[in-house]
Amino acid sequence: MICSLIIALAAMFCMQHKTGTAEAPFPSETINARKLWEYMTKENPYGRYPAWPGKEGIYESTMPPGDILRLYVNDLALDTIVNKKGMFPNGSLLIKEIYTEEKKVSLLTVMYKAKGFNPKGNDWYWVKYKPDGEVKLEGKGEVCIGCHVGVADNDFVFTGNIRK
Repeated sequence: MICSLIIALAAMFCMQHKTGTAEAPFPSETINARKLWEYMTKENPYGRYPAWPGKEGIYESTMPPGDILRLYVNDLALDTIVNKKGMFPNGSLLIKEIYTEEKKVSLLTVMYKAKGFNPKGNDWYWVKYKPDGEVKLEGKGEVCIGCHVGVADNDFVFTGNIRK
């Protein structure tokens, strides 16, 4: 009886504290940088999301210009990475904090998969935020796609192989 109660309480706790939603919070028609910021900082704080496996904590990027980073992913993205599904599903969210040499966040870059948003760019919605939430870039991110097109076969993601 006590074991059953403990298991039930543990399950409730895990459900209440689950990180990185398993469903897409925004369809492509309604996504915008303000709503996404509110979602990932207040409704479902990204700081509770898991890191990209093998990239826990702050690390130096191997890509130019060699930024200092921390990369968070929601549960949908994590499942894709771990199980090497090849393409991130609708609702996947990747959030990269970029740090100064003094280890202060200087920029957040976000990739959010929104079905039908931009088929040319694998439906990624791109955003760059200042640490206070000010939007520096949002949308189809041609400059982002221009750099990431070299890894289009890995769903536009540099960090690690998501294919078997």
